[in-house]
Amino acid sequence: MSIKAIFYSKFDPQEGPKIVHQVPEDSISTTSDLSSSVIGPSSSSSTTPLLSFSTISKFLIPRQSLCGNLISLSPPPLSPNTPPTLVLSYPICLTSPHYPRNEFIFNFALVLGEPSTIDVPSYKSVVKKLAQLMRSLEEQSRFLSDDNAPANSGKIYSLCEMLMEDLNNYCECMIPIDELNTLNIKLFPTLPNPASVKPWHVPLFTVRIDTVVDENWDLTMLRIIPFVNGVNSVKRIANLADADLKLTKKCVKHLLYYGCVLLLDIFSFNAIYAPTAEFEMLAKDTEMQKECARYVNTAFTPGAQEEAIVDSGVERRTSGLTNVTTLQDEEIWPLTGKGDPIDGVAVVQLFANLRQGLTVREWYAQNANLLANIDLRRFVTFGVIKGFLYRVHRYAIRTAKGGTVFDQADGGETDLQSLTRSMSSEYQFSEQYAAAIRRKKHHSNDKIDKRNQSLNTQIIQYLDGTHCFDEICTELGIGEKDLLERLKSREMGEVSIICR
Repeated sequence: MSIKAIFYSKFDPQEGPKIVHQVPEDSISTTSDLSSSVIGPSSSSSTTPLLSFSTISKFLIPRQSLCGNLISLSPPPLSPNTPPTLVLSYPICLTSPHYPRNEFIFNFALVLGEPSTIDVPSYKSVVKKLAQLMRSLEEQSRFLSDDNAPANSGKIYSLCEMLMEDLNNYCECMIPIDELNTLNIKLFPTLPNPASVKPWHVPLFTVRIDTVVDENWDLTMLRIIPFVNGVNSVKRIANLADADLKLTKKCVKHLLYYGCVLLLDIFSFNAIYAPTAEFEMLAKDTEMQKECARYVNTAFTPGAQEEAIVDSGVERRTSGLTNVTTLQDEEIWPLTGKGDPIDGVAVVQLFANLRQGLTVREWYAQNANLLANIDLRRFVTFGVIKGFLYRVHRYAIRTAKGGTVFDQADGGETDLQSLTRSMSSEYQFSEQYAAAIRRKKHHSNDKIDKRNQSLNTQIIQYLDGTHCFDEICTELGIGEKDLLERLKSREMGEVSIICR
């Protein structure tokens, strides 16, 4: 149980700070003598006290300036055997002539277990919401100040009891208080901030998105979902869906935050992959080898409109003529080019053959027989998802500037004018036509040169060793082959390509 205790305290005009109700009973020591709390629980209860109220009362019932703020504190343990706890509270102070001393200070506090094992931020919203609801009830009907029930009894005690039980067992509660008010609380886990989404990233679903999507979702989200298939990059998805790139990135980031997608690299036969330190996991796990065989076997690969999704870190098919989960072990292995089924050793060998300096195209050429009936993209994707393959990106660094040579000579008109002109109107027409064709060709070549020069200027901005080829090609809309050819040109100067 994450919640060890819940207690309601207030400032009493005669007694000062005091605990009115606590669940479980005697979980909070209310005596000022700590030695009595250390000896053991009272005879009327088997509950061992978690903390002493007197040591933290000035923080739970603070001065008026500190009220209305979330207070988190770690009370000192009552004994060396007392487990560490964390107390979350949100004290409220109401001022009115109706109250003695013209103010009423109360606090509902949660006592949590070991903070390192609990998602503490999710409980902070619970404490705040409970305090705000009780404030509204007190302002409406004096719900707290007019309560005269004995300690650990009555409707407030029952409310705390149900709240603790429901949150510990179901992580949510819906407790009716009166005809107009209901306490609705749900624990939402605090998720880490998602990674930055780049235009060259490729999103892949980890859930069956068709089971959770509905017509009330964001319009941009609904437009991009059909194009998220583990192949299209974020920029391509935006183009296919006719959506703004910034909005598309926000939608993908939203899906990434809730674990609905994961991000991959653009698959290319010129890409380089290498095993990680986790590769040993595949070599020892025969079930993972079978799982990989089922996933990459082209006999079970869904079509383009039946793209697979990832579930619990492993992609599973959403449709298909064959239910691969019911196949026998000997039926899941892909066949080689000679018709023989491969085994787990061959799967491990194929992953081991991927290394630095070897492109996917070269790797395929060396293992063409084993890969005859294996989906290469899914094979690589499986390794990346499982964590025993990583993408080796290529970066370009410009080490020396180059020079641009432009051919300024254009003798078309000069040569034409040097010809002996005829007085024939037919000859004059031919001369003018030829000149027009040459001017048009020169203008066209000039436009191409300017376009190439502009593109080369843009490429140079990425040649600082911090931009991978995927980024450059995606941002400029060119292919990797075209990029490599331009990097070898004299205009670029000396360019070094590194892999890491």
